Formats: sequence, C-alpha cells, structure tokens
Amino acid sequence: MKQDPYPTTASPVHQAVVKLFYSRAARQLFTNAWYSLLSNLDRDAAIRFLNYGYASLDGAQIALQAVDEPDRYAIQLYHHVVSGTAIEGKDVLEVGCGRGGGASYIARYLGPKSYTGLDICKPAIRFNKARYADQGNLAFRLGNALSLPFADESFDVVVNVESAQHYGDMGRFLDEVHRVLRPGGAFLMACFEDPSKDVYPRQSLARSRLHLVSEDDITANVARALEFDGARRTALAAEIVPRLLRGVSHEFAGIPGTQLHASFADGSCPYYCFTCRKD
Repeated sequence: MKQDPYPTTASPVHQAVVKLFYSRAARQLFTNAWYSLLSNLDRDAAIRFLNYGYASLDGAQIALQAVDEPDRYAIQLYHHVVSGTAIEGKDVLEVGCGRGGGASYIARYLGPKSYTGLDICKPAIRFNKARYADQGNLAFRLGNALSLPFADESFDVVVNVESAQHYGDMGRFLDEVHRVLRPGGAFLMACFEDPSKDVYPRQSLARSRLHLVSEDDITANVARALEFDGARRTALAAEIVPRLLRGVSHEFAGIPGTQLHASFADGSCPYYCFTCRKD
C-alpha cells in the first residue's frame, strides 16, 4: 500500500481538537497562542514565513538566490502581492510581518528606502530583530494593527499578507492604513474569507476610504502552492511540533489532507490579492 505523503491523525482526540480549532469562540485564541508558541518551538529559525504561498498555474517561477529557494512558494506570494507597485526608494510598512521572511525578501530584492515590519507578537519581533540585524533598510516594531504607532502620512506603501483576517475589526484596520499612508500611497493586501471570524475582505474594502485599483482571485494558486510545498511543511511539523499538536499544526499550515487545504482546493474559501490607493 502506498504511504500517504501527508499523514494526518484521524483519532477522536485529533478530530475534537480540529473541530475546536474551527469554532468561532476558539479560533482567535488558537491563532494568537499558536504564533507565540511557534516562535518558542522553532529554536533553529527553520520557519521564516507563515503564509500559504503562491504558485503560478502555468509553471512560471521568479528568480531567487539559493538561500531563498526553500521558501519559494511563500516568497512568491509576497512577490505577487507587491509586483505591480513601485517599491524602490519608498518608505514601506508591513503590518503583521510574522517571522520577517517577507520583509527581508522585499528589503533585499526590491530596494525600498526603508521597510518597517510591525507585529503584535513579542517573540516574533525579538526573533526578527536578531535574525535580520544586518539589513540596514529593515526595522521591526511591536504594535497593534488597530492602533498603528506611527504618525499620519508616514508611509508610501502598506503591505499586509495573510494577516488582516486575525484582527477582529478589519474596518478599523483599514482606517489606520488610510491614516498612515501618504496621498497617492498604495495598500497591498493578500487575504482570504473566514466566515468563522466574519472576515469578508472585499466587502470591508468596499466600505473603506481606500480606492480599489485591482482585485485578483488567487485561490487556485494558493491551493497549488500548498500541494507543491506539502512535503516540506509536513517534515517541518514533524521536526518542530510536539506530537500532540501535530494535527492542529497541519491545519495551520494548510497541508494537503486538511480541511483548510480542501477549502482552497474546492474554492469554498476564496483567497484574494488587492491593490488599493489613497486618493
């Protein structure tokens, strides 16, 4: 019998934990606790990206240095989000920078004047400040997406990759983005719908003061990336995560065979990439 390349535990305990993970009451708690726990478990800095990735459906790939190749699909999501906007020489803010991999990629490859990564997770910010200390145009700051610790009109570009669905009040976040952007500035966001948190990014943007320039449904691209990257994600979970938490870690990682991956693959969880402007 052929072995499943993405083994998942179907025990009653696992099923109960996954059911709780997807419940409305527990989802926010699980998400915040998981990101903090991951920062403490990953002592060898094996995980620098927390997004689900992007793969072109025609097989096209961006050029990467060898050191970045293991994170290809996660990097390609960042590249897709920002590729239509001039970054060079600009002051850029990323809200929800996580483990800093995307911030490092954009700062190294696309030449912003300054790139500030902000996150609410203290262990992640400590990790980023130590990991990327040698990048002169890159800085990290602890802060809340719903009350950005920056003056009005501080940035030319604001980036948000797979983070806004966790904030609890996307409308307030978009108001903060509008406030810190300079006139003519760009807001670049990748976000999927999450009914368990009442997250519907298209509707939230339509109600905001930001002007929608373009919208791209990349659901199939995200599902494809997870399929290509599934074996690596499974191996990382086996290496880093205690066995009791593997089932939940697979759900967070979107490994094929999980409910999350299935929802991308069948299109029931649409995932979008947006480019917006401040008039």
